[in-house]
Amino acid sequence: MRVLYIHADSMEFESKEKTKVAEQIPNEMHNGKMEEVLVVFITVESDDENKILQVATEAAKDIIATKEKVGAERVMLYPYAHLSSDLAKPKASIEMLDMMKKMIAASGTEVSRAPFGWYKAFDIKCKGHPLSELSRDFKGKEEKSAPKGKDVYFVLKADGKEISIENYKKGSDCMMSMIDKEALGKEAPSAGEPEYLRLCKKFGIQWESMSDVGHMCLSPPAAMMFDLISDYSTMIVNNSGIDVYNVKGTNMFSLSEPAVKEHADLFGDRLYTINTEKRSFIMRYAACHQQFAMIRNWNISHKQMPFGAFEVADAYRLEQSGETMLCFRTRRLNMPDFHVMCSDIPEAQDYFTLLDNKIYDEIENIGRDYDMLANFSSRKAFEDNKEMMMNLCKIHKKDALIHIYPEGINYYWTVNIEYHMLDQMKRPREIGTVQIDIGNAKRFGITYVDENGERQHPIILHCAVIGSIERFMYAMLDTAVQIEKTGVPGYLPTWVVPEQIRLMPMSEEYVPAAKEMAKDLRSKNLRVSLDDTDATVGKKVRRAKQDWCAYSAVIGENELKSGKLKVYVRSENKDVDMTADELVSRIKKETEGYPVRQMYLPTDLSKRCEF
Repeated sequence: MRVLYIHADSMEFESKEKTKVAEQIPNEMHNGKMEEVLVVFITVESDDENKILQVATEAAKDIIATKEKVGAERVMLYPYAHLSSDLAKPKASIEMLDMMKKMIAASGTEVSRAPFGWYKAFDIKCKGHPLSELSRDFKGKEEKSAPKGKDVYFVLKADGKEISIENYKKGSDCMMSMIDKEALGKEAPSAGEPEYLRLCKKFGIQWESMSDVGHMCLSPPAAMMFDLISDYSTMIVNNSGIDVYNVKGTNMFSLSEPAVKEHADLFGDRLYTINTEKRSFIMRYAACHQQFAMIRNWNISHKQMPFGAFEVADAYRLEQSGETMLCFRTRRLNMPDFHVMCSDIPEAQDYFTLLDNKIYDEIENIGRDYDMLANFSSRKAFEDNKEMMMNLCKIHKKDALIHIYPEGINYYWTVNIEYHMLDQMKRPREIGTVQIDIGNAKRFGITYVDENGERQHPIILHCAVIGSIERFMYAMLDTAVQIEKTGVPGYLPTWVVPEQIRLMPMSEEYVPAAKEMAKDLRSKNLRVSLDDTDATVGKKVRRAKQDWCAYSAVIGENELKSGKLKVYVRSENKDVDMTADELVSRIKKETEGYPVRQMYLPTDLSKRCEF
């Protein structure tokens, strides 16, 4: 069965003419009108005929849940033969509709049904919010076993001691906030508008009003930062010590593929779906689908294990519209998704530890730290990985918050660590992550040939060393805000700041010389801008600071004669005397090991548009 939900202000229909399969109906069914209604357009398919009860039950439960979620007051079932070409027989369709109506009514919901097999005129007024139009495909699947027991939380110490949440009092601010949020369900009190939003505005990070909720657009400075971070995420993975296959793929996958459908079912309503005339698709949640779809066709020997596949993948997650947050929680994101194929669990644990260390290295490189939330799919999964977890606590000299999921559900993963930092609003924010996956290799048909010539399913590590590109931007902007709290100007690392050097001629007379200097600096792969406007020197200096240029220097007679520049160094909040060559050497040292891109703006400020 395929359905389309429309949350409507009102829905009105009138039966006009019979078709050859029309049901006999009383006069009162020829017309219908409802307000504040969830309208359910329904196509019953031939596969549904032998499992009417299962499909009707599944559909009725979802309709009731969706009605509650969107806040509709009543339900209208509307037979609609245009969602599929594979139609059930009329008798089965009518039986299904009647059964669904009874089930929905039994929940105390006001429900009506439009007649089957009639040409009808209808007038609908859709609400137009993010959840007002939804599609479903019901197969009458069996009910999944319910989880047994409750979520369990405790703190693990490096020596293996397990401390109850109630008795744990001396953790870091981030750890205590994580316990409040994850284990106790307490949100931090409102701290007003996040200060990083001021920097989003400065660099041109904003929501795109002509797209769906949660989709960002980036002006040139932000686009520069984004691309440099993306380049850097690729460098991290390719320098990890693991053999890496860099791939590119599509973002749309068919739900008619069993592996895709099974994986999609894990994420429920958080997936974007696209329906065409013949098939339904999902927009990928991460790079898993594409990388697994490729690797399943590879001939792999144990001699090539372990190896990784990597892509900075555009991914789509249907976050609740009220929960979206610039850079941190978006509906379209870009995930530097790294999957490592391992021969067995011990090898997976070794490389899990390696990736964990990379994750910590990268957050420390921007002056921040993490606390660990380690999720386990069962108590057994925890015990199987406890020694590894204790070793991580020992390496980082940190305790870990452990979350054990309820028993009774077969998850595709065993352990997943979320790495949280405490932001300016005193909220723990997940950035990096790594996970052991024991299910998807079998689901997608990925195998390798072991030493005995037998095919085995690999263990897969999922890892985002720096989180999504957007979240790492968030971490950098939040770090700059926290630097400002110490009483000095906030700054970004030199490798990622949109403008590394700003040259400011004292007057028009010195513009030609400054242009030549800028040209020479650009030839050394530095991002240089030139304030060639007729503004005063004081205004130019203030503008360079407002633009967060890493280095800025006034060019005048003394500078040209002496060869010495008085360079304002933003990260030190002071002027430093140096030659142009010394400035180049300093920037080269600060950006060593990081990606390089030319500036995304015209060099001359006089040629720049305002945005």
